[in-house]
Amino acid sequence: MEQYRNFDAQDFTFAPQGALIIGENGSGKTNILEAINYCAFGKSVRNSFDEELIGFSKAYFRIVAAFSSGEESRKITAAYDKKRKVVTCNDVTLDRISELYRYIRTVYFSPEDIGIISGAPTMRRTFLDQAISQYAFLYLQEYRRFFRVLKQRNALLKKELSFQEKKAWDREFIESSAIIYQNRQEYLTSFIPLLCEKYHEISGGAETVTVQYKHAFPCRDGDDYIGQLTAYLASVEEREWEAQRTLCGPHLDDLIFFLDGHNMRRFGSQGQKRSLAIAARLTQAMLILERNQDPPILMFDDVLADLDNHRAANIIQMLTGDHQIFIATPHPGGYTDFQLPIINLDKIL
Repeated sequence: MEQYRNFDAQDFTFAPQGALIIGENGSGKTNILEAINYCAFGKSVRNSFDEELIGFSKAYFRIVAAFSSGEESRKITAAYDKKRKVVTCNDVTLDRISELYRYIRTVYFSPEDIGIISGAPTMRRTFLDQAISQYAFLYLQEYRRFFRVLKQRNALLKKELSFQEKKAWDREFIESSAIIYQNRQEYLTSFIPLLCEKYHEISGGAETVTVQYKHAFPCRDGDDYIGQLTAYLASVEEREWEAQRTLCGPHLDDLIFFLDGHNMRRFGSQGQKRSLAIAARLTQAMLILERNQDPPILMFDDVLADLDNHRAANIIQMLTGDHQIFIATPHPGGYTDFQLPIINLDKIL
Protein backbone atom coordinates (compact mmCIF):
# COMPACT_ATOMS: atom_id res chain seq x y z
CA MET A 1 0.00 0.00 0.00
CA GLU A 2 1.20 3.52 -0.80
CA GLN A 3 -0.27 6.63 0.81
CA TYR A 4 -3.44 4.74 1.68
CA ARG A 5 -5.19 6.11 4.78
CA ASN A 6 -2.54 6.15 7.53
CA PHE A 7 -0.02 3.97 5.65
CA ASP A 8 2.66 5.88 3.73
CA ALA A 9 4.30 2.75 2.35
CA GLN A 10 3.66 -0.64 3.88
CA ASP A 11 3.92 -4.24 2.69
CA PHE A 12 2.10 -7.15 4.30
CA THR A 13 2.51 -10.86 3.62
CA PHE A 14 -0.33 -12.99 4.92
CA ALA A 15 -0.41 -16.68 5.73
CA PRO A 16 -2.95 -18.90 3.88
CA GLN A 17 -5.09 -19.06 7.02
CA GLY A 18 -5.19 -15.24 7.37
CA ALA A 19 -4.22 -13.02 10.28
CA LEU A 20 -5.31 -11.57 13.59
CA ILE A 21 -4.59 -7.85 13.23
CA ILE A 22 -4.27 -6.10 16.57
CA GLY A 23 -3.38 -2.61 17.74
CA GLU A 24 -4.72 0.43 19.50
CA ASN A 25 -7.68 2.32 18.06
CA GLY A 26 -6.52 4.46 15.15
CA SER A 27 -3.56 2.23 14.31
CA GLY A 28 -5.04 1.22 10.94
CA LYS A 29 -6.47 -2.26 11.59
CA THR A 30 -9.68 -1.62 9.67
CA ASN A 31 -7.71 0.14 6.92
CA ILE A 32 -5.94 -3.13 6.09
CA LEU A 33 -9.26 -4.97 5.79
CA GLU A 34 -10.63 -2.12 3.70
CA ALA A 35 -7.65 -2.28 1.32
CA ILE A 36 -8.10 -6.03 0.77
CA ASN A 37 -11.80 -5.53 0.19
CA TYR A 38 -11.09 -2.67 -2.23
CA CYS A 39 -9.51 -5.24 -4.53
CA ALA A 40 -12.79 -7.15 -4.64
CA PHE A 41 -15.15 -4.23 -5.26
CA GLY A 42 -13.06 -1.30 -6.48
CA LYS A 43 -14.40 0.93 -3.73
CA SER A 44 -14.33 1.36 0.02
CA VAL A 45 -16.38 -1.00 2.13
CA ARG A 46 -17.02 1.93 4.46
CA ASN A 47 -18.83 4.02 1.82
CA SER A 48 -15.96 6.48 1.77
CA PHE A 49 -15.14 8.51 -1.32
CA ASP A 50 -11.84 7.68 -3.00
CA GLU A 51 -10.52 11.13 -2.04
CA GLU A 52 -10.91 10.20 1.61
CA LEU A 53 -8.66 7.16 1.21
CA ILE A 54 -5.61 9.22 0.25
CA GLY A 55 -3.18 9.79 3.11
CA PHE A 56 -3.22 13.23 4.70
CA SER A 57 -1.52 15.87 2.48
CA LYS A 58 -0.73 13.22 -0.15
CA ALA A 59 -1.58 13.25 -3.87
CA TYR A 60 -2.67 9.67 -4.55
CA PHE A 61 -3.05 6.18 -3.17
CA ARG A 62 -2.04 2.84 -4.64
CA ILE A 63 -2.85 -0.72 -3.62
CA VAL A 64 -1.11 -3.75 -5.11
CA ALA A 65 -2.29 -7.17 -3.96
CA ALA A 66 -1.47 -10.70 -5.10
CA PHE A 67 -4.16 -13.37 -4.69
CA SER A 68 -3.79 -17.10 -5.29
CA SER A 69 -6.25 -19.98 -5.17
CA GLY A 70 -5.22 -23.42 -6.32
CA GLU A 71 -3.32 -22.97 -9.56
CA GLU A 72 -4.78 -19.52 -10.25
CA SER A 73 -3.03 -16.31 -9.28
CA ARG A 74 -4.00 -12.70 -9.86
CA LYS A 75 -2.39 -9.36 -9.20
CA ILE A 76 -4.88 -6.56 -8.57
CA THR A 77 -3.69 -2.96 -8.68
CA ALA A 78 -5.89 -0.01 -7.77
CA ALA A 79 -4.69 3.59 -7.93
CA TYR A 80 -6.39 6.96 -7.60
CA ASP A 81 -4.88 10.44 -7.96
CA LYS A 82 -7.86 12.77 -7.34
CA LYS A 83 -8.54 12.90 -11.09
CA ARG A 84 -9.04 9.32 -12.15
CA LYS A 85 -9.03 5.76 -10.90
CA VAL A 86 -7.30 2.89 -12.65
CA VAL A 87 -7.82 -0.74 -11.68
CA THR A 88 -5.90 -3.56 -13.33
CA CYS A 89 -5.93 -7.35 -13.14
CA ASN A 90 -2.63 -8.98 -14.07
CA ASP A 91 -1.55 -5.60 -15.46
CA VAL A 92 -4.54 -5.35 -17.83
CA THR A 93 -6.75 -2.31 -17.20
CA LEU A 94 -10.34 -3.24 -16.48
CA ASP A 95 -12.89 -1.50 -18.69
CA ARG A 96 -15.44 -1.85 -15.89
CA ILE A 97 -14.33 -1.90 -12.28
CA SER A 98 -17.27 -4.20 -11.56
CA GLU A 99 -15.33 -6.95 -13.40
CA LEU A 100 -13.53 -7.46 -10.08
CA TYR A 101 -16.61 -9.40 -8.93
CA ARG A 102 -15.45 -12.18 -11.28
CA TYR A 103 -11.98 -12.47 -9.81
CA ILE A 104 -11.86 -11.74 -6.07
CA ARG A 105 -14.59 -12.57 -3.58
CA THR A 106 -14.60 -11.30 -0.03
CA VAL A 107 -17.22 -11.21 2.70
CA TYR A 108 -16.82 -8.34 5.15
CA PHE A 109 -18.33 -8.59 8.63
CA SER A 110 -18.75 -5.09 10.03
CA PRO A 111 -20.35 -3.62 13.18
CA GLU A 112 -22.50 -1.60 10.78
CA ASP A 113 -24.01 -4.85 9.44
CA ILE A 114 -26.62 -4.59 12.16
CA GLY A 115 -28.25 -2.15 9.75
CA ILE A 116 -29.07 -5.10 7.50
CA ILE A 117 -31.59 -6.07 10.16
CA SER A 118 -32.66 -2.78 11.74
CA GLY A 119 -31.61 -0.09 9.26
CA ALA A 120 -33.37 1.47 6.28
CA PRO A 121 -34.63 -0.80 3.46
CA THR A 122 -31.83 0.42 1.19
CA MET A 123 -29.30 -1.36 3.43
CA ARG A 124 -31.08 -4.68 2.98
CA ARG A 125 -31.40 -4.19 -0.78
CA THR A 126 -27.70 -3.32 -1.01
CA PHE A 127 -26.78 -6.44 0.95
CA LEU A 128 -29.01 -8.64 -1.20
CA ASP A 129 -27.91 -7.21 -4.54
CA GLN A 130 -24.22 -7.39 -3.65
CA ALA A 131 -24.56 -10.96 -2.39
CA ILE A 132 -26.31 -12.09 -5.58
CA SER A 133 -23.74 -10.28 -7.74
CA GLN A 134 -20.92 -12.21 -6.05
CA TYR A 135 -22.92 -15.40 -6.48
CA ALA A 136 -23.79 -14.80 -10.15
CA PHE A 137 -21.93 -12.09 -12.07
CA LEU A 138 -24.63 -11.78 -14.76
CA TYR A 139 -26.99 -10.42 -12.12
CA LEU A 140 -24.70 -7.43 -11.64
CA GLN A 141 -24.94 -6.63 -15.33
CA GLU A 142 -28.75 -6.76 -15.23
CA TYR A 143 -28.77 -4.71 -12.02
CA ARG A 144 -26.76 -1.96 -13.74
CA ARG A 145 -29.10 -2.08 -16.75
CA PHE A 146 -32.15 -1.78 -14.47
CA PHE A 147 -30.88 1.41 -12.82
CA ARG A 148 -30.02 2.96 -16.17
CA VAL A 149 -33.60 2.32 -17.30
CA LEU A 150 -35.01 3.53 -13.97
CA LYS A 151 -33.02 6.76 -14.15
CA GLN A 152 -34.21 7.44 -17.69
CA ARG A 153 -37.82 6.59 -16.86
CA ASN A 154 -37.84 8.90 -13.83
CA ALA A 155 -36.38 11.70 -15.93
CA LEU A 156 -39.10 11.24 -18.56
CA LEU A 157 -41.86 11.29 -15.93
CA LYS A 158 -40.77 14.83 -15.09
CA LYS A 159 -41.62 16.13 -18.57
CA GLU A 160 -44.20 15.69 -21.27
CA LEU A 161 -43.65 12.75 -23.61
CA SER A 162 -45.69 10.82 -26.11
CA PHE A 163 -47.80 7.81 -25.21
CA GLN A 164 -45.68 5.56 -27.44
CA GLU A 165 -42.43 6.81 -25.91
CA LYS A 166 -43.67 6.07 -22.40
CA LYS A 167 -44.86 2.59 -23.37
CA ALA A 168 -41.44 1.82 -24.84
CA TRP A 169 -39.72 2.73 -21.57
CA ASP A 170 -42.40 0.86 -19.60
CA ARG A 171 -41.54 -2.31 -21.52
CA GLU A 172 -37.81 -1.91 -20.79
CA PHE A 173 -38.50 -1.27 -17.13
CA ILE A 174 -40.88 -4.23 -16.79
CA GLU A 175 -38.54 -6.62 -18.59
CA SER A 176 -35.51 -5.68 -16.49
CA SER A 177 -37.54 -5.67 -13.25
CA ALA A 178 -38.83 -9.17 -13.97
CA ILE A 179 -35.27 -10.47 -14.42
CA ILE A 180 -34.23 -8.86 -11.12
CA TYR A 181 -37.25 -10.36 -9.34
CA GLN A 182 -36.57 -13.83 -10.73
CA ASN A 183 -32.91 -13.73 -9.71
CA ARG A 184 -33.74 -12.51 -6.23
CA GLN A 185 -36.39 -15.19 -5.78
CA GLU A 186 -34.00 -17.94 -6.90
CA TYR A 187 -31.25 -16.70 -4.59
CA LEU A 188 -33.54 -16.36 -1.59
CA THR A 189 -34.82 -19.89 -2.13
CA SER A 190 -31.33 -21.05 -1.13
CA PHE A 191 -30.43 -18.16 1.17
CA ILE A 192 -33.37 -18.21 3.58
CA PRO A 193 -33.15 -21.86 4.74
CA LEU A 194 -29.39 -21.56 5.22
CA LEU A 195 -29.78 -18.29 7.11
CA CYS A 196 -32.31 -19.86 9.47
CA GLU A 197 -29.98 -22.82 9.98
CA LYS A 198 -26.99 -20.58 10.76
CA TYR A 199 -28.95 -18.44 13.19
CA HIS A 200 -30.25 -21.60 14.86
CA GLU A 201 -26.62 -22.68 15.42
CA ILE A 202 -25.55 -19.27 16.75
CA SER A 203 -28.45 -18.98 19.18
CA GLY A 204 -28.15 -22.56 20.34
CA GLY A 205 -31.59 -23.40 18.97
CA ALA A 206 -33.37 -21.05 21.35
CA GLU A 207 -35.02 -18.88 18.68
CA THR A 208 -36.63 -19.30 15.26
CA VAL A 209 -36.05 -16.93 12.33
CA THR A 210 -38.31 -16.45 9.31
CA VAL A 211 -37.85 -14.07 6.37
CA GLN A 212 -40.32 -12.34 4.07
CA TYR A 213 -39.55 -10.62 0.77
CA LYS A 214 -41.81 -7.58 0.58
CA HIS A 215 -42.65 -6.23 -2.87
CA ALA A 216 -43.49 -2.55 -3.30
CA PHE A 217 -46.69 -3.55 -5.11
CA PRO A 218 -49.20 -6.42 -4.84
CA CYS A 219 -47.24 -9.36 -6.24
CA ARG A 220 -47.19 -13.13 -5.98
CA ASP A 221 -43.72 -14.70 -6.08
CA GLY A 222 -43.23 -17.31 -8.72
CA ASP A 223 -46.09 -16.04 -10.89
CA ASP A 224 -45.93 -13.97 -14.06
CA TYR A 225 -43.85 -10.96 -12.96
CA ILE A 226 -44.21 -9.26 -16.34
CA GLY A 227 -47.99 -9.53 -16.31
CA GLN A 228 -48.34 -8.41 -12.69
CA LEU A 229 -46.04 -5.43 -13.10
CA THR A 230 -47.65 -4.40 -16.39
CA ALA A 231 -51.09 -4.36 -14.78
CA TYR A 232 -49.91 -2.45 -11.72
CA LEU A 233 -48.06 0.21 -13.74
CA ALA A 234 -51.23 0.81 -15.74
CA SER A 235 -53.20 1.27 -12.51
CA VAL A 236 -50.78 3.87 -11.08
CA GLU A 237 -50.01 5.74 -14.30
CA GLU A 238 -51.68 8.97 -13.19
CA ARG A 239 -50.09 8.78 -9.73
CA GLU A 240 -46.65 8.40 -11.31
CA TRP A 241 -47.19 11.49 -13.46
CA GLU A 242 -48.13 13.43 -10.33
CA ALA A 243 -45.23 12.06 -8.27
CA GLN A 244 -42.85 12.39 -11.25
CA ARG A 245 -41.12 9.14 -10.34
CA THR A 246 -41.51 5.38 -10.58
CA LEU A 247 -43.70 4.08 -7.75
CA CYS A 248 -42.90 0.36 -7.85
CA GLY A 249 -40.05 -1.94 -8.72
CA PRO A 250 -37.07 -3.81 -7.24
CA HIS A 251 -35.51 -0.52 -6.06
CA LEU A 252 -38.31 -0.12 -3.50
CA ASP A 253 -38.65 -3.68 -2.16
CA ASP A 254 -37.55 -4.89 1.26
CA LEU A 255 -36.60 -7.94 3.31
CA ILE A 256 -38.38 -8.41 6.63
CA PHE A 257 -36.78 -10.57 9.32
CA PHE A 258 -38.93 -12.14 12.02
CA LEU A 259 -37.78 -13.71 15.29
CA ASP A 260 -40.35 -16.06 16.80
CA GLY A 261 -42.96 -14.24 14.72
CA HIS A 262 -41.95 -10.70 15.74
CA ASN A 263 -40.41 -8.13 13.39
CA MET A 264 -36.75 -7.98 14.43
CA ARG A 265 -36.41 -4.40 13.29
CA ARG A 266 -38.69 -3.33 16.14
CA PHE A 267 -38.50 -6.10 18.70
CA GLY A 268 -35.08 -7.78 18.48
CA SER A 269 -32.33 -7.08 20.99
CA GLN A 270 -28.97 -5.71 19.82
CA GLY A 271 -27.38 -9.11 20.40
CA GLN A 272 -30.08 -10.90 18.41
CA LYS A 273 -29.82 -8.43 15.53
CA ARG A 274 -26.03 -8.66 15.44
CA SER A 275 -26.21 -12.46 15.56
CA LEU A 276 -28.61 -12.52 12.61
CA ALA A 277 -26.45 -10.07 10.64
CA ILE A 278 -23.44 -12.35 11.17
CA ALA A 279 -25.56 -15.33 10.14
CA ALA A 280 -26.51 -13.44 6.95
CA ARG A 281 -22.85 -12.88 6.08
CA LEU A 282 -21.97 -16.50 6.83
CA THR A 283 -24.79 -17.61 4.53
CA GLN A 284 -23.54 -15.24 1.84
CA ALA A 285 -20.09 -16.83 2.12
CA MET A 286 -21.49 -20.37 2.03
CA LEU A 287 -23.46 -19.74 -1.16
CA ILE A 288 -20.42 -18.18 -2.87
CA LEU A 289 -18.44 -21.30 -2.00
CA GLU A 290 -21.17 -23.64 -3.24
CA ARG A 291 -21.51 -21.77 -6.54
CA ASN A 292 -17.85 -21.14 -7.33
CA GLN A 293 -16.09 -23.95 -5.43
CA ASP A 294 -13.67 -21.33 -4.11
CA PRO A 295 -13.93 -20.12 -0.51
CA PRO A 296 -14.24 -16.33 -0.24
CA ILE A 297 -11.93 -14.38 2.04
CA LEU A 298 -13.65 -13.60 5.35
CA MET A 299 -12.92 -10.34 7.17
CA PHE A 300 -14.14 -9.54 10.66
CA ASP A 301 -13.94 -5.99 11.95
CA ASP A 302 -14.28 -6.83 15.67
CA VAL A 303 -17.89 -7.93 15.24
CA LEU A 304 -17.98 -10.41 18.13
CA ALA A 305 -17.23 -7.81 20.81
CA ASP A 306 -20.88 -7.14 21.75
CA LEU A 307 -22.03 -10.76 21.82
CA ASP A 308 -22.30 -12.95 24.88
CA ASN A 309 -19.68 -15.68 25.27
CA HIS A 310 -22.10 -18.43 24.24
CA ARG A 311 -23.00 -16.88 20.88
CA ALA A 312 -19.42 -15.80 20.17
CA ALA A 313 -18.18 -19.35 20.86
CA ASN A 314 -20.81 -20.80 18.53
CA ILE A 315 -19.74 -18.45 15.72
CA ILE A 316 -16.06 -19.31 16.17
CA GLN A 317 -16.95 -23.00 16.06
CA MET A 318 -18.74 -22.47 12.73
CA LEU A 319 -15.71 -20.89 11.06
CA THR A 320 -13.72 -24.04 10.55
CA GLY A 321 -12.82 -24.74 6.93
CA ASP A 322 -10.67 -23.48 4.11
CA HIS A 323 -11.48 -19.78 4.30
CA GLN A 324 -8.70 -17.27 4.74
CA ILE A 325 -9.81 -15.26 7.76
CA PHE A 326 -8.77 -11.76 8.80
CA ILE A 327 -9.81 -10.32 12.15
CA ALA A 328 -9.15 -6.74 13.24
CA THR A 329 -9.51 -6.03 16.95
CA PRO A 330 -7.94 -4.07 19.82
CA HIS A 331 -8.85 -6.95 22.15
CA PRO A 332 -7.34 -10.20 20.82
CA GLY A 333 -8.26 -12.30 23.85
CA GLY A 334 -11.66 -13.30 22.48
CA TYR A 335 -10.19 -14.60 19.22
CA THR A 336 -7.42 -16.93 20.39
CA ASP A 337 -9.44 -20.00 19.32
CA PHE A 338 -8.85 -19.04 15.67
CA GLN A 339 -5.09 -19.66 16.12
CA LEU A 340 -4.24 -17.09 13.45
CA PRO A 341 -0.83 -15.47 12.92
CA ILE A 342 -0.74 -12.12 14.73
CA ILE A 343 0.10 -8.79 13.12
CA ASN A 344 0.64 -6.18 15.84
CA LEU A 345 0.43 -2.72 14.27
CA ASP A 346 1.62 -1.08 17.47
CA LYS A 347 5.00 -2.74 16.85
CA ILE A 348 5.11 -2.03 13.11
CA LEU A 349 4.15 1.64 12.86
